Amino acid sequence: MADAQWWQHAVGYQIYPQSFFDSNHDGVGDLPGIQTKIDYLRELGVDFVWLSSFYPSGDVDNGYDVTDYRAVAPQFGTINDFTRLVEAFHAADIKVVIDLALNHTSSQHPWFQAALTDVTSPYHDYYIWRDTQPGVAPNNWESVFGGSAWTYSAEAQAAYLHTFAEGQPDLNWENPAVRQEMGATIQWWADRGVDGFRLDGVMHLKKRQDFANVGRPRTGYTGDVAGTDAFLSALKPVLQRNNAFVIGEAGGIDMATAQRWLNPQTGYFDLLLEFDHVHFWEKAEPKLPVAALRETLSKWQLGLEGIGWNALFIENHDLPRAVSYYGNATDYQWRSAKALALWYFLMKGTPFIYQGQELGMANAAFTQASQYRDLDSRLFYQQQTAAGVPSSTVLQNLAMKSRDNARTPISWTHAQYGGFSDHAPWIDMGLGSGGLNVEQERHDPHGVLNFYQQLIRLKKSVPTLTTGRYELIDTQDDQLYVYRRTLNGDNWLVVVNMSNQIATTQEFDLNTSELILTNMAVDADSDEPQIQPWEARLYHLRKLE
Repeated sequence: MADAQWWQHAVGYQIYPQSFFDSNHDGVGDLPGIQTKIDYLRELGVDFVWLSSFYPSGDVDNGYDVTDYRAVAPQFGTINDFTRLVEAFHAADIKVVIDLALNHTSSQHPWFQAALTDVTSPYHDYYIWRDTQPGVAPNNWESVFGGSAWTYSAEAQAAYLHTFAEGQPDLNWENPAVRQEMGATIQWWADRGVDGFRLDGVMHLKKRQDFANVGRPRTGYTGDVAGTDAFLSALKPVLQRNNAFVIGEAGGIDMATAQRWLNPQTGYFDLLLEFDHVHFWEKAEPKLPVAALRETLSKWQLGLEGIGWNALFIENHDLPRAVSYYGNATDYQWRSAKALALWYFLMKGTPFIYQGQELGMANAAFTQASQYRDLDSRLFYQQQTAAGVPSSTVLQNLAMKSRDNARTPISWTHAQYGGFSDHAPWIDMGLGSGGLNVEQERHDPHGVLNFYQQLIRLKKSVPTLTTGRYELIDTQDDQLYVYRRTLNGDNWLVVVNMSNQIATTQEFDLNTSELILTNMAVDADSDEPQIQPWEARLYHLRKLE
């Protein structure tokens, strides 16, 4: 864990390399392409970038089925390109965080290939096997992507576990050699200038060792917190030795565990990415109502107060675009994009921006199954249509929830393919940009990009908005999200109408405040108790109400 607290005053930016910028005219984004955009990121005001997986891969799950943890996939460049990229980021005073998928490798990884061909190989125990017969699963455990979590290998005459795709066999973290390999990989990248790591899927590392049937087949066999601690402890020395900034991806984590894992003295992480505010996979409740969002996010804000630090995010490479999920991309795309920015960005914690979010990009609006590249989306389409669900219904669901919604390329200019490439991209551009692009947004003082720049400047220049306490003002409705940030008598108020209807602010007096930032016209009445649909306001309070 990092000794210095620089990350508490920082803004992060996640880059999905495939879709950021193509420099070699093959339709796929690459590391040299990222390097050409460092000035843009510096201008935006970010302090660190998180690079999604760029390793050689079996290409089953968009790079998260790794075949070599210590190399760069040829489509993205070379290790020398990576070294130059890190040096360029550091010259711009931007730190570099990389993904490390801990739970599984690709089935094409040399470790797994050795495990298949020789059951006496030490690599056989790098994975999780059960003796069984072809077509007979050892238990009822299911893959996250559907179907059995076990695949029988005729070569090994046993079944191997894969929490995700068949091409992503789970590593056996019970084996000390696996933990040593991952520690050595961390050191290898730290030696090449990497400042931090996002440890992917840490809640999946520990599996039930009785291999019994479970009540929740997709989730009930992983997540043994006590056992996970032992695995994370094995990585802690190398992370501390390199003063690494450590982000844990931990969906489903409870507050007590989060507090322990984020404890500066005894924990393992500086930040945790938890997903309590994201319910896009739920069919009956595709997103949380505003009242539930207030409750959920306030739980994390207050639960970590004085103990740990929140990671603030509303988008990443696995989620739909925020303006389509939380906001209104049909009637208020740009207004709701700014409202959502103000809403989450000024809470207590380190904000993350996912590429294109700062432009207000919406979902891709794909209309054909052939447009999807994501394994999860393709499997969902196959499974649902095979079960008799109409194709149109399945496509509607994918248009809302597919991970590909966030993976379409950024539009940099008005040129063909949005200036991302001069070649047809690896995935369709989609309609998410709404016709806007970075070049246009840079010159629009009222655009979403400019709004994010203002938020970043405020977050960094006002101590209260960084380290001040978060206090929810519960408006007892399903429209407004209102909270205060306070520090040593300095008070700021965030008011956001997260609905398509006018809301009122009768619960607090706006006459004792100064409007600092809004997503509405500059001549809007800052004391007006009626808040327009998707209107957001930031006030500096002259005194507590």
